[in-house]
Amino acid sequence: MDADIKDAYTNEAHPCAFTSVANVHKFLLKKYPKLKYEHVESVLEDVESFTLHRPNRKRFPRLKTVGVGVYTDLQADLVDMSKYKAQNDSITFLLTVIDIYTRILFVKPLKSKGGAGVAAAFAEIFDEMGNTPHIVFTDDGKEFYNTHVQNLFKKHEILLVSPKNDTKCGVVERANRTLKTRLAKYMTHVYKHRYIDVLQKVVLGINNSVNRGIGKKPVEVKLGDFPIPIPNDQTFKIKFKVGDHVRLASKRGLFDKGYEQGWTTEIFVISKVMPGRPVAYNVVDTNGEKVEGIFYTRELTKCTYRTRGTYRIESIISRRTRRGVRECLVRWEGYTASSDSWVPESTILNL
Repeated sequence: MDADIKDAYTNEAHPCAFTSVANVHKFLLKKYPKLKYEHVESVLEDVESFTLHRPNRKRFPRLKTVGVGVYTDLQADLVDMSKYKAQNDSITFLLTVIDIYTRILFVKPLKSKGGAGVAAAFAEIFDEMGNTPHIVFTDDGKEFYNTHVQNLFKKHEILLVSPKNDTKCGVVERANRTLKTRLAKYMTHVYKHRYIDVLQKVVLGINNSVNRGIGKKPVEVKLGDFPIPIPNDQTFKIKFKVGDHVRLASKRGLFDKGYEQGWTTEIFVISKVMPGRPVAYNVVDTNGEKVEGIFYTRELTKCTYRTRGTYRIESIISRRTRRGVRECLVRWEGYTASSDSWVPESTILNL
């Protein structure tokens, strides 16, 4: 049965060749009436061309970003406006800071992303708020991880956190898009690229418009409008278990071609399962090194891993003779330099 499943998928002349689990399952049901979809899927997980090109989704349920209260949890980012600096008094960046609870946006213009300027801009925003936050989420750029910003945050006992998942600081990134769109339309309307004179007016307009994420105008939000959800014991279906071998979804753009490889060549191992709505996972590589961040079910696909299997080589880095055996130091295709290893030259196949 298993041989027929693999043949149906890998035999280029077969009607189901290189299609999907559903097609192979439907075709073989005539011969094997009790054949289960899950069994076909598990057999094809041993086929590299199936796991590497399996469809993956960009949109799926993720853990929600929830603020504890007004101005307690912030997200911050730098918007690059360097293409307009000549018309805007050398302003090169905009520091954008958004309160997760109210969605109120603060924007400060900067001539550079040096630590002193960024720290001063944060201090101005904290003064406007009237208090300091408990936590600020940013990316891990040097504009945030420097002595000036670190000292400011330490002084006010603010925790600086950098998410490692693909979406990172999604709330402020969405606000950045809104801000840049409004500024671009304004510049088109006035036939010039000077926006700095109306920047704060545009920000005021954003804060007075209904935010779809919360269904209210940010300036009208009050503490208690959004009670913190009470966790329950319900959880999404747990698809993977600790020790399962998986591939990670490749980072692809919105218009990337769907037929291209959508998963990493490198294979990883589930190291921790976090039940919830949705379920999340931690993974390590095959050397046991932890991969930063969490991964959702839709970002993982199960596969088969064999230590003595056949794997593609990207390049041969070096050669040596050790105890009379010729060996090659190889870089494995799809793997980083940390996985480089010596293998006997006689085991290398030229296909």
